[in-house]
Amino acid sequence: MINDAPRQFDVIVTAGDRGASRPVLQKNKVFLTIADIPVINYVLSAVERTRCAARIVVVGDKARLEDALAVPHNPFQGLCPILLIEQGNTLYDNVWNGFLHTLPDYTPGADWRSYQALAEDKAVLVISGDIPLATPAEIDAFVESCDLTRYDYFLGLTAEPDLRPYYPQDGHPGIRMAYFGLREMQVRQNNLHLVKPFRIGNRHYIQRIYDARYQKEWRNILKICWQLALCGGIAPRVLWGFFCLHAARTITRLGWQSAPPLQPFFLDLSRVSSLLSQLLRTRFSTAFTHYGGCTLDVDNEEHYEAICANFKRWREHQEALAEELKQQA
Repeated sequence: MINDAPRQFDVIVTAGDRGASRPVLQKNKVFLTIADIPVINYVLSAVERTRCAARIVVVGDKARLEDALAVPHNPFQGLCPILLIEQGNTLYDNVWNGFLHTLPDYTPGADWRSYQALAEDKAVLVISGDIPLATPAEIDAFVESCDLTRYDYFLGLTAEPDLRPYYPQDGHPGIRMAYFGLREMQVRQNNLHLVKPFRIGNRHYIQRIYDARYQKEWRNILKICWQLALCGGIAPRVLWGFFCLHAARTITRLGWQSAPPLQPFFLDLSRVSSLLSQLLRTRFSTAFTHYGGCTLDVDNEEHYEAICANFKRWREHQEALAEELKQQA
């Protein structure tokens, strides 16, 4: 833990369904229900019960968000101030607009440059709205492990062993994620970001990275490498690093990760962080959490059905893990 005293941040919850966001069962994922409660409500309930949340800004379909918050037995209790704003056309638009609404005295439509000098080091926590198994303990653990005096962008990761309790087992359906194979371990992004938006020189590249997250065919991987190359100013080693990450994932899926000739494709985490720092023109780092709930997004129909079937059981696992980690601290 970096500091004993809790640090508080404005939290941006992304709940849009435009751009690269994929629907599930022909619906915006955040409005699917678990026990008659919209997924987004579970996320907001987790956020409001953290030590780190000051205010919550939710970006999505404003009218539907208002309806979601009005359902009976809503777990979100309004413990934090909340602001709903209408979504834009992309994830980047939503996060950027949400961030601007957290600035003191911000007037919608005003030139953001006039606020930059006073808010250059302002950090916000960005969370996906489709992670119903998020818990206050996991969110706080992530924030408390981020040192914003050294870095400007933290991405949350979860290691493969921490996600094994959610695999199919004992006749229960489960979720087995695809991982990025690193030299040290296999990891998965966990949908938590602590970031100083004004400190990211190439923040518009984030949308390109997000658009590439579902790529499984090599022609699509090569396509995004080419698109990044056309952006200009990107060193060949950054493009090579992006290629290696996808190659390592394929190698691991085929079970060839122990083959000596293929080891150069497996990068260590520090090198990946360095490459992303260079790509985004910022000080980038990662922070691990052990709970797994923030990694289990409602990515497709199969994941949604598994989460619904195991919701109570997986929450009990997280509560037991939180108590175990508390005793170890």
